[in-house]
Amino acid sequence: MQLPSVAQVLQFESLAAADPVVVAGATGLTRPVRWVHVSELADIAGHLRGQEMILTTGIALPEDDAGLRGYIAALASVDVAAIIVGLGPHFDRSLPAAMMDASDEHSIPLVVLRRHTAFVTITEDVHARLVDAQVEQLQQSVQIHEMMRTMVMDGSAAADLLHEVARVAGRPVVLEDLRHELLEVAEGPRPRGDVITEWAEHTERHRAVRRTDYDPRTGWLTSTVGIKGDDWGRLIIMSAADTSLPRGLDQDPLSSVRSTLVMLIERAATTVALGRLVARDRGALGAKTQRELLEGLIAGGRAADEASETAEAIGFPVGSGTLIALGARIHDPDALSAREQHDLLHGFAAGLRTVCVRLSLPIMLAQLGHDALVALVCRTDGVEAEQIERGVSGIGLAHLVVGLASPWPGAPAAGDILREARETAEIAALLGVEARAVHRADLGLDGLLLSLGSDPRLKRFGDDTLAALRGAGGRDGELVDALRSFLFAGRNKSLAAKRSFVSRQWLYEQLDRVERQLGISLDDEETCLRLQVAILATDLRARRAEADQLRRRRAQPPMQGEE
Repeated sequence: MQLPSVAQVLQFESLAAADPVVVAGATGLTRPVRWVHVSELADIAGHLRGQEMILTTGIALPEDDAGLRGYIAALASVDVAAIIVGLGPHFDRSLPAAMMDASDEHSIPLVVLRRHTAFVTITEDVHARLVDAQVEQLQQSVQIHEMMRTMVMDGSAAADLLHEVARVAGRPVVLEDLRHELLEVAEGPRPRGDVITEWAEHTERHRAVRRTDYDPRTGWLTSTVGIKGDDWGRLIIMSAADTSLPRGLDQDPLSSVRSTLVMLIERAATTVALGRLVARDRGALGAKTQRELLEGLIAGGRAADEASETAEAIGFPVGSGTLIALGARIHDPDALSAREQHDLLHGFAAGLRTVCVRLSLPIMLAQLGHDALVALVCRTDGVEAEQIERGVSGIGLAHLVVGLASPWPGAPAAGDILREARETAEIAALLGVEARAVHRADLGLDGLLLSLGSDPRLKRFGDDTLAALRGAGGRDGELVDALRSFLFAGRNKSLAAKRSFVSRQWLYEQLDRVERQLGISLDDEETCLRLQVAILATDLRARRAEADQLRRRRAQPPMQGEE
């Protein structure tokens, strides 16, 4: 909090009514006042923390000059702001010279009140003002934070941000790069030409020794713009000094500026830096940042919590937005060279970003692996999920399959829908889907069983259901093959025989053996459904295992001489 100075406190109504006169230590009038304390003790110094204004009648002060000088010196040693003496029975008309000399020596303002005033009136007035100032500063801090957060979430341009800062500050605001080239101007209440002229005259001579600093020669408050050492610019608020703040000869120049203005320029500089980071990639976050956040959300647990907090901090509303996830996968990576795969995914990513920019939607996107990528889009009010899906379909999906996860509000679902979208694309590719966007529900029973393929209960169901048929006479799996043909032909024996290029008689014999081996009737619909699911789950598990093995083989570097 920016504390009022002694000079300012003396202008408060309660003190002004007491007719205060500074009789010594006037060079310390810029000292800040943190609190007002009433005390008649001569040894009060040991009970103070500094920056207090002491109110006393002096009735218990030492009578000798040495004692008075010691009293002032002790208060100076704990950084007291000022000593206010009410004239009365002890000090009738003036204060002792020794007391005034000591105050001058230590630059402690010594003030006499020439009119009688109850000290409680002064303490109540000053303390109320101090508390009100704290509350006001807190409210301004919240307002500034919300303003910056909203502008980041809305994807506001730097020019819009500068104009908002100029409006709040009531002063011109300029953004320049470190080579003193003008980037943006928000003239505020002054003519634009005057602001640019002043900037051109002073930009080379302005000096700042800290990231945020004030130079009284130019009257500029500046803050460096950049993130993690990658500084690239400087934000300037002109005519930043508050003339109502007293100025001392040896005070910090930055104390001439109200703390809320310092807070405003620092938050604005950070927001501009983030805005440039966003703008580098057509409205998306930096690739490395996106990948780390998406990987954290997919991982779940503590990593997801941290990723959600980080995303919110940089303006992506994971916790408050309605999210849609996309997963894209190359249908047949072996059909394309590594360069063609890269170009294909890069082109899709650029097209997806263009769709989101057109619809004003925040997006995070990252490539995970050589043949897949995932994206998280926040759907805003007025934009329906169907608009996003139409935009995705319009990008051009040759050689690609895109999985979509249904909208699901709230941060806890972000990882769920990202995993669902990625898995949907992977399963769709396994099922031969190409050049279109699909939801999990579009993949039917095959898709459901593939998504449950890693569940040991499903594997056991398939193994237990078909165990009696494996190796049961004849070629291993012969009975399973015959049963598969029958069930997937809609239980039409003639069609099954035709599709399998076998005689109907042979197929009938094999199905009779199946019924005897399992002790069931293939006329029972529920039994046939159970057998069909078992065969389908087993076949799909084998297909997925083969695909996983192929993917691992692709990921291995080629042996020497194989290139």
